[in-house]
This record gives sequence, structure tokens and C-alpha cells, in this order.
Amino acid sequence: MRIDKGDIGKRLQLLREHGGLSRKAFGALFTSKENTVYEWEHGGYVPRLSKLLSVSVYFGVSLDWLLSGRLAVESSVERLLGVTPGPLTSRQSMGIGQLIGQYHSLSNRHKERLLGYLDALRREGGG
Repeated sequence: MRIDKGDIGKRLQLLREHGGLSRKAFGALFTSKENTVYEWEHGGYVPRLSKLLSVSVYFGVSLDWLLSGRLAVESSVERLLGVTPGPLTSRQSMGIGQLIGQYHSLSNRHKERLLGYLDALRREGGG
């Protein structure tokens, strides 16, 4: 697997912005300076693995997603949502854009169930 510093930086920026955090606040969470966060986001360099692990735990994303942008879809999520597998199959890897597209294609009831499930996982993980 080829690691692309720019792509990792874009994913870090996406998480930071989604969390409503400034670069300074994001840096404070992970004991880094604001200009360091800027360098991460713009592909200057990649954070140490320990920092990436902290980011993944805090935001509830996998290291695999942070490094490669790929997600595994588990059949248990499909069962939880009560949807039948469509073009995606169990454990198929997908990009974040595809995942967002799948989310938007769900009914409002299924979106609420998924968000409730994700919230429960976040609480269970202490995040």
C-alpha cells in the first residue's frame, strides 16, 4: 500500500472540520502545534503513528481509513439497518465518497437507526 501524505492530510482536515475544531484546538487535543496541523493537512508530513492512533480513537475511524481512505463494510451493519445488500457486499472496501452516497440513499428511518448505532458505539468507546 502506497501512503500519500496529501491524502492523509485531507482526511485529517475532514475530521477536524467535521468536529468543528480549529487547527489550534485540534493540535491541542493531540499535543501538537497549530502550524504542525497545517503541515499535516497540506501534505508536508505525516503524523507519527501514535498520533494517528489517537486521532482514529478520538474520531472513531480506523487507521486503515486514515492511511488509505478505504473502509470495510460489515454485514452486521446491513442487518442492523434492516437493508438487503445492494451493490455493496459484506467486507467490500469503499471510499468515503461511496460510503456517503450509500448513507444518502437510506430512508430517514434507516439513517436515524445508523446514527443511533454510531452514537452508541461512540459512548461505549468513551469518546
